[in-house]
Amino acid sequence: MLNKNENIQSEMILYTLDELVPEESLYRKIDKYIDFTFIYDEVKDLYCSTNGRNSVDPVVLFKLVFIEAIDGLKSMRKTCEKIKVDLEYRWFLGIPLGKKTPHYSTFSQNYIRRFKGTKVFENIFVKIVEQAIKYNLVKGETFFTDSTHKKANANKNKYHEEIVKEVKKRRKWLEEEINEERLKQGKKEFEYEDKEEKKRIKVSNTDEESGYYHRDNKEKGFMYLDHRTVDSKCNIIVDCHITKGNVHDSKPYIERMEYIQNKFGFNIKEVGLDSGYDSIDIKKYFEDNGIFGVIAYRRHQQVETKIRKYEFKYKKEKDCYICPKTGVILPYTGRIDRNGYKYYLDKENCKGCPHQKECCNKKGYRVITRLICEEINEKARERRLSKRGKEMYKLRKEKVERSFADSKNNHAYRYAMYRGVEKNQNYTWLICAAQNMKNIALKLTNVMG
Repeated sequence: MLNKNENIQSEMILYTLDELVPEESLYRKIDKYIDFTFIYDEVKDLYCSTNGRNSVDPVVLFKLVFIEAIDGLKSMRKTCEKIKVDLEYRWFLGIPLGKKTPHYSTFSQNYIRRFKGTKVFENIFVKIVEQAIKYNLVKGETFFTDSTHKKANANKNKYHEEIVKEVKKRRKWLEEEINEERLKQGKKEFEYEDKEEKKRIKVSNTDEESGYYHRDNKEKGFMYLDHRTVDSKCNIIVDCHITKGNVHDSKPYIERMEYIQNKFGFNIKEVGLDSGYDSIDIKKYFEDNGIFGVIAYRRHQQVETKIRKYEFKYKKEKDCYICPKTGVILPYTGRIDRNGYKYYLDKENCKGCPHQKECCNKKGYRVITRLICEEINEKARERRLSKRGKEMYKLRKEKVERSFADSKNNHAYRYAMYRGVEKNQNYTWLICAAQNMKNIALKLTNVMG
């Protein structure tokens, strides 16, 4: 029998908002496990207690951004439009039907007039991580770090070029070792000084704080970089640091590791990184702090010789290399350059060698260079090739890369919706806090039900 529903739009119903929201709602789970009351303490000094109109509840303000991030909505305008009719959102915000929802400009105006230049955003992110720690979802021993780019709100073809000056960071610890070796050889110490380098860079006409991103096999353009660190246990994001798109991955790494160690008191034991972090400074940091650091292999340009350097065996007690084909000894010549490379060669013994063409340079002899602190590189290589090192490298894809994939596929993270490093950093803290909330709620629901 054919049935028609007529005039149901004006039908009166008697239900509470709580009854209309499904029990399996993600927002119910988040509300159950995440305590938002700390936000009041974070912002209380930014409000006047004796003057002015009543403000919008600050928890509601930040929940607007969390909703936008969790459901991957494209803008605050779109979020506020959906809040008017979405019962799940109203329940999460505590705004009953019939009550007016906030205007889309409410948060942006509060940002400009009240929150800009404060540590509120960082503190909210930190408090959510601390709640994850309290729920035992963070072990605080094994971490994975990587960076991903976000497209800036800027046309890649509209730019001007500028010459910028950069002071190359000196490695004083390496300079001391080099000069110590020079003194042993009875030679004069090298004099080092800060070097100022000039670089020509592209600067966007639209967003001057973005950086021109250009890497092999990747899209080029003006970007921001998110340097992210996640804990291995449940993929909780413990740090998300925003830089311009033309900043190398290795530059902020040590500073960020010290940040999370000081902020949360972690006992860092293991870290997994890709080849972009292959730097002697980072490897020395691992050695100095007793960290099992695994850095992926970096492919080098193919050399002319067929017999590679790693085939030569180094004898530490005699400070020499041994040829893998003839057993000829290549002694240390006593020469060390300003960059810390020691030179090993024997011109006479290389003459007449049957492997001369495939081993030696155009002058007819083989030269091996060895960094004065090469032991650091060798230990890093041993860690990478160990059983645990190989496990760590595989886990990196499942941890930090999965975290980026979740951000980009589910939380509208492919594009920077704002301009400027500071504003992108502030919103990234909130977006990553929202991603952590979802992670916490789902993990605890699976465990506790």
